[in-house]
Amino acid sequence: MLFETYEQLKEQYAIGKLKPKEDEYLGENGLPFCKKCNTPRHWISDDRKAAAHCVCKCQQEEIRRKQEEEARQKRIDEFNNRSKLSLMGARYKNKRLEDAIITEHNRSAYEKCSNYAKNHKAVKANNIGLYIYGENSSGKTFLTACLCNELLWIGYRCIYTNLATILNEIRGSYDRSGIGEVEILDRLCYYDFAFIDDLGKEFIGREYNASSSKWAEEKLFEVLNARYNSQKPTIFSSNYSIAELETALGLDKAIIERINEMATRTIKLEGDDFREKVRKEKSDFAKKLGI
Repeated sequence: MLFETYEQLKEQYAIGKLKPKEDEYLGENGLPFCKKCNTPRHWISDDRKAAAHCVCKCQQEEIRRKQEEEARQKRIDEFNNRSKLSLMGARYKNKRLEDAIITEHNRSAYEKCSNYAKNHKAVKANNIGLYIYGENSSGKTFLTACLCNELLWIGYRCIYTNLATILNEIRGSYDRSGIGEVEILDRLCYYDFAFIDDLGKEFIGREYNASSSKWAEEKLFEVLNARYNSQKPTIFSSNYSIAELETALGLDKAIIERINEMATRTIKLEGDDFREKVRKEKSDFAKKLGI
């Protein structure tokens, strides 16, 4: 409530029409102060012609704290919503780059991915993709999942998937009405960043099922082409170098060329066998349980 003058507000307290609250006391000027922080719960204009109740310093701090908490919770809720859309599995959904175990072998890869996230505006604007490869259990999925979560936290729309999942969706679209192959490809182009994990494993043993392998190869090119034409970054992970996709798996040259164009930087992750480390820790724990 705004009073016409300071004297009018003071008079309301003096005659008892207004009374200080339990956490207030009346100061020397006859107006309320906070018992906790001793700052005024009143406002007076410079010319003393207007006065009103207001919040004290500790109330302002509490309001600020609540606003910050609400904003933090909003960011978490938005992150969780984007995380669901990304298809990120429960194992990795909350992993961040700061959670990684850094060793002499993976330090360079993590530093590059950290710089990628820090320069997110530039890498998106310039369509800079990555190709991360290394041996089994070297931590490729963990690294790319952490990078994906960093970008999700910033606010980008990301999808974290693999070719097998995409192929299954396309196959399923042939047997039902509703979303079709074109829609699936269009949806891939909706995301600011696309993460394609474990590229290449779908073509292991391709000599035993040539027709299915050829179809998968055709769909892979369509997926790559859709992302390429959308001019949005794609991050690949694989057990194979780009050259090995051709020499070891026999992928079509057009696919290799397209991946080379999309993967602006190639990062090799080498050295540590994290799965063996986790397996040993779980095994040791089980022994303590008498198992």
